[in-house]
Amino acid sequence: MTEPRSNTRGVSDADSSGHAGGLAEVSDERSNCGIGGIVDLDGSPSHGTVTDAVQLLENLEHRGTTGAEENTGDGAGIMVARPDAFFRDVVDADLPDEYAVGSVFMPTEPSVQAEIHDVIAEVFSVYGLEVLAWRSVPTDNADLGETALDSEPEVAQLFAAPVEGAGLAERFTDESDQDGNPEILGFDRALYAARREIENAVDDVDGAGRFYVCSLDRQRVVYKGLLKGSQLADYYPDLTDDRFASHVALVHARFSTNTLGAWHLAHPYRNIVHNGEFNTIRGNVNWMRARENDLDHPAFGAELDTIKPVIDDPNQSDTASVDNAVELLLQAGRDLPHTLRMLIPEAFRDDELMDAARADFYDYHASLVEPWDGPALVIGFDGDRVAGVLDRNGLRPCRYEVTDDERLIVGSEVGALPTDPSEVTRRGRLQPGEIFVADPEEGRIVPDDEVFDELTDEKYGEWVDEKQVDLDDVAVSVDTEDGEESGVAHADDGSGEADPEPTVRAHQAAFGYTTDSLNHLVEPMAEKGKDPVGSMGDDTPLSVLTDVDRPLFTYFKQLFAQVSNPPIDYIREELVTSLETRMGNQRNLLDETPEHAQQIVSNSPILTDGETAALKNLSGEPVESDGPAFTSEVVDATYERGDSLVDAVSRIREDAASAIRAGADVVVLSDRAVGPDRLAVPSLLATGAVHHHLVRKGLRNRAGLVVESGEPHEVHHIATLVGYGADAIDPYLAYESIADVVAGPDGADEEEALAAYRGALEDGLLKTMAKMGISTMESYQGAQIFEAVGLDSAFVAEYFEGTEIRTEGIGIEQIEDDRRTRHAMAFGADPELETIGEYEHRSSGVKHGWNPQTVGTLQQAVRGGDYEQYREFAELVNDQSEKLQSLRGLLEFESDRDPVPVEKVEAVESIVERFSTAAMSLGSISPEAHENNAMAMNRLGAKSNPGE
Repeated sequence: MTEPRSNTRGVSDADSSGHAGGLAEVSDERSNCGIGGIVDLDGSPSHGTVTDAVQLLENLEHRGTTGAEENTGDGAGIMVARPDAFFRDVVDADLPDEYAVGSVFMPTEPSVQAEIHDVIAEVFSVYGLEVLAWRSVPTDNADLGETALDSEPEVAQLFAAPVEGAGLAERFTDESDQDGNPEILGFDRALYAARREIENAVDDVDGAGRFYVCSLDRQRVVYKGLLKGSQLADYYPDLTDDRFASHVALVHARFSTNTLGAWHLAHPYRNIVHNGEFNTIRGNVNWMRARENDLDHPAFGAELDTIKPVIDDPNQSDTASVDNAVELLLQAGRDLPHTLRMLIPEAFRDDELMDAARADFYDYHASLVEPWDGPALVIGFDGDRVAGVLDRNGLRPCRYEVTDDERLIVGSEVGALPTDPSEVTRRGRLQPGEIFVADPEEGRIVPDDEVFDELTDEKYGEWVDEKQVDLDDVAVSVDTEDGEESGVAHADDGSGEADPEPTVRAHQAAFGYTTDSLNHLVEPMAEKGKDPVGSMGDDTPLSVLTDVDRPLFTYFKQLFAQVSNPPIDYIREELVTSLETRMGNQRNLLDETPEHAQQIVSNSPILTDGETAALKNLSGEPVESDGPAFTSEVVDATYERGDSLVDAVSRIREDAASAIRAGADVVVLSDRAVGPDRLAVPSLLATGAVHHHLVRKGLRNRAGLVVESGEPHEVHHIATLVGYGADAIDPYLAYESIADVVAGPDGADEEEALAAYRGALEDGLLKTMAKMGISTMESYQGAQIFEAVGLDSAFVAEYFEGTEIRTEGIGIEQIEDDRRTRHAMAFGADPELETIGEYEHRSSGVKHGWNPQTVGTLQQAVRGGDYEQYREFAELVNDQSEKLQSLRGLLEFESDRDPVPVEKVEAVESIVERFSTAAMSLGSISPEAHENNAMAMNRLGAKSNPGE
């Protein structure tokens, strides 16, 4: 498998077209944009369509943005159907009936351009293609800002065609390609494979940082750049030429919400325009990488390796990654509506009104690929049809109008292109999860139901019925004599006789339980069925800064939706959320067979001991009479005291890989063997290490990964395990702890308590996903929506690859030392659980910023109006920050400049006039809080912002 390449394309030599600097990362690129499109349903190209699309783009400029330079936009562009007559007039070559146009950003140095020309010609010759001509695209940069000019590429177009007798139909098509002209299909696929190889080759050309292929296509061409919408037509005079005609035009104005714009990040991409964010992008990229080893298509043959990695660069923007995935599926034979519905499905599982055939389509394809989830409107053009799809929550706007001259106008809002109301025959908006298809060949908009008449097939339902198995129906007898369901394990000293069973308390101590977590989390969850809620904020130090031993989970902080990216109300929008998880072999993404549906489906990732035991006993026998067969393998996630943690993790990785190579459909990482002589590998470390090892080896796609561990017992623990690749988790010691608590005549019903605890974990998972705007568990799995704080970057890169890490800290050696210390105490003479004061102040526990001294001092200052008391409070808080209770306590100002005299500093009264409270709407904070903010700001002479 080809390894991912470094990100070089699109990064300017001037280092100002999107290159990461400081804490910025290219993968942080997000945008909230304006998009639109015009489709003449009669299929007749006209310059008016292009002109109107440019006007539509200009009218969406408020949805784009600029930085400090008003004449440097975040990006704007247009995709049109190839303007054939125009190119035949302006290109100095005899263009054949079938030819392709490449729109390319080039370096400005002539010598580098010449080298790239040679690379392209050489690669084309391998694929039976030839360059007919190069054209320098006219541009006018007079109105561009300095930032755009500093990174401006040379814009060129190449024209290509198949070499006579190249035999592209024989080389790139097979009997499965039943639609379309084989010669044309072969040409399209040759262009795709050639472009990917060219991108690989140009990476090795010195000075080629600005090289980027905007489009290389037989039917479409893209014009874009680091521009405002109002600059696009002036920059590209082609767009104002009366001969430049098209029947389709998609436009995009980019609003980058948290990073800088760049020439190559402007939309449209090669197949789509997109408004929104894919919150699951890290997981989607990892899963696509995992699938690459299994990708196979008879029409591509050996050339399939040239398009890997499918995701062009793991650090590129989310839209670019989606475009890569869309392109792969299109070139492999699926049409545009099929592709979009695979990647961005509706919520189907609990929709009783949905047609069964449609639900079967989604159910089957869920076994092939996880949803690309987040607030998103995606509109694509494959050269024949235009299709658009809205996310299942409908969190991005899409309005449309159809006029009496059979023109479709789509935009982020009504009126983006002024239209005489008397000419509008139909208007509306795309509903949540809905798709539209505009087909100029048929001269109409294909209704949603009719789209699915094309997509659905009885075979999908038949395959699901025959091959898919619900976990509830896994009818495997469970042998519990070995303690599998006891919550604790028997340790073997090597003599063949088991030691006396360690107590539950010993296991709790070994796995990092505290009285705090039991009393404040586990027990309330088992009683009320909800994750306990505390006051907002965490005033304890980061795990790396405290002297209290905390589990590895606590070094990972959950990310959350922000800026233009809304969280989800998972309670009121229950219909669109799902905790469903699948286990089994996902197989080749580019094929469809009954075996693709052969997976075990669970409605929750939280397993009972009985469900886990059933999975562990899968032995290759049919689960049901004449049903599918599955096999599983248990990998021991513990190690001898004399071994090292590094070696143990390496062994676990290889054991998991070997099990999958041997045909296991489910791999269970189990630490039940923990005991006096065996330590448990931290469950998150074992999970992340195995998941990423299998991804790198191209094996992760072939089996489900179950974690059977005594360590996880909080919602965050479960969330991190799922986020780093676990398909399901059995927190067996938490169950045993609950059973231990409710035991006795006054205890609650054990079954009810366990069910309530599982319900609390599930509710907490939904809440965690919803904070990031994610609706489905399958999208959250492996998405790694966390930031590591206080871990060694090399450790994170090895076992949690792709996780953001901005502050260094402990590595695997310190983690092992902590684990050994805890293990020795747990299996000593009289194990006890620590009370560390995690959730309330304890004099000998975790330090709290709000402690009796700081709270008391502040109360005295406020009640007595004593400024000196307030200064004492401020000194206490600042002193705490310097005692390694916060990251800022690690920082010191370093300057060789003399202090500015106070009399030369602007007066306090003048400075505070520019202060403003954050825009928090009513509901996020109470009316009383709003009133207090307003009074405080009025007294200071500053501004209050209610956010309404």
